[in-house]
Amino acid sequence: MPAFLQPSLGRRYIVLSLKGQRADAARLRAAQIGYVLGQAYERMRGAAVADHKNLLETALAAARGPHVDLIIELPGGVRITTDGTERENLEARALALELESLRLASATPPVTAPSPAPEPNPDTLLSSRIEMFLEEMAGKNRSDKNLMDTGHTLRLFLALGGDKPVQSVVADDIGRFMSAMRVWPANASKKPAYKGLSPTEIVAKAKREGSLGLAPRTREKHLDRLRLFFGTWLERGLGTSNPCNGFNVTNKAQDEARSREPFSSADLQKIFAPERILNTQPHKYWMPILGLYTGARLNELAQLHLEDIEEIAGIWGIHVRQKTKNKASRRFIPLHPELIRLGFLSYVGDVRAARFEHLFPGLTWGVNGPGDAVGDWFNRTYLRKTCGIDDTTKVFHSFRHTFATVAERAGVPDGRIAQLTGHSTGGTVLRNHYIKVAELPRRLEDISKVTFSEVRLIPRKPGFFEPYLRRQRALDNRARRAEEAEQK
Repeated sequence: MPAFLQPSLGRRYIVLSLKGQRADAARLRAAQIGYVLGQAYERMRGAAVADHKNLLETALAAARGPHVDLIIELPGGVRITTDGTERENLEARALALELESLRLASATPPVTAPSPAPEPNPDTLLSSRIEMFLEEMAGKNRSDKNLMDTGHTLRLFLALGGDKPVQSVVADDIGRFMSAMRVWPANASKKPAYKGLSPTEIVAKAKREGSLGLAPRTREKHLDRLRLFFGTWLERGLGTSNPCNGFNVTNKAQDEARSREPFSSADLQKIFAPERILNTQPHKYWMPILGLYTGARLNELAQLHLEDIEEIAGIWGIHVRQKTKNKASRRFIPLHPELIRLGFLSYVGDVRAARFEHLFPGLTWGVNGPGDAVGDWFNRTYLRKTCGIDDTTKVFHSFRHTFATVAERAGVPDGRIAQLTGHSTGGTVLRNHYIKVAELPRRLEDISKVTFSEVRLIPRKPGFFEPYLRRQRALDNRARRAEEAEQK
């Protein structure tokens, strides 16, 4: 097929049978078919694209038709008819080929249509890489909520921007998506007004109706998921930069301004009710307890390594030193006696025996650290649905305010509370190295004053989390083997 017809007809070749004819008869038949199709192609060159298929079908019908006598129509109304004998077939074939060569020599050279762009490698398309990314996340034991949220963001991005190779996504694509999120209705899929509409139609309708769009924090999470997705493929050689670089929804001052309230006594009773706290995932059990008795930030706890749990001068404590908010955040927090009574050190021993590097294996290490997965579960599911605490100013970070409030009521000076929580005092208190052995007994005394009579927890039995650790070890081994196989 000529190149200019291939896009409209969707084919590159035409294959027709010579119906058992042999030698010169077959060659003459082929010449006739070629001539008929050549004439058809010339007619198609001046016809509308919509007529191409009809013209081709007419030509093919003529070319396929049964013939006893072979007939060739030449320009000017000349017809060559043979009786099918080998001699006449040979002479007619020679004449037809000569006339066709003359016609082609005198014809205006056809305008060659530009070659169609090469098809992208389907393995690099967004649609393929999104499913691959989600499958890898599932293999790393990510929470169902995290998987669902990440899948929603990536598929929404695909639906609004179209399928293209991962490496061809640019900053403008991210900008258009974030603009759409500024009008995207919260819980759009659950609202009757948007039922049956495509994402593009939802955005158009939301713009017409002046939708308030998603909250800044929700838009920030969409951006974080995209940043992690593109960062993963960038590390594997797809692309030269992360298209999400340079985008932010809220600034640091706005983040700090978010109002957070401490938990009340009634809140703590709900959160730590014995029938609710029996979680077999160690991060969901220990991190709320650690937040309450250390005042540490969520990410500070989520990213702890085993080596961060250490005994210094007979006092067990937690080093906060991995990726900290600022220099003042680097500190050593003595373990509250309640944490030791509840068996925290026994759990640390189990994790060490299972040969893990991190204190809470299995957490997602995203752009903002591993705390997001725990925060989403605790703030959206555990607090709101399980405990029935609907006040949106109360989240995991409220443990930090609760700790500081109770410490102040217990008579611990502000400067020493700051040493425990990692707040900057604005003076010289935290300018020196964050561990002074001589001060550790006083720090332990200070933290021991922070008590919660409404929280009455029963220690877990030794080895309680070993089944989880074994499963996580198996998942990690499987993910490692899959990565090694992919690299080969």
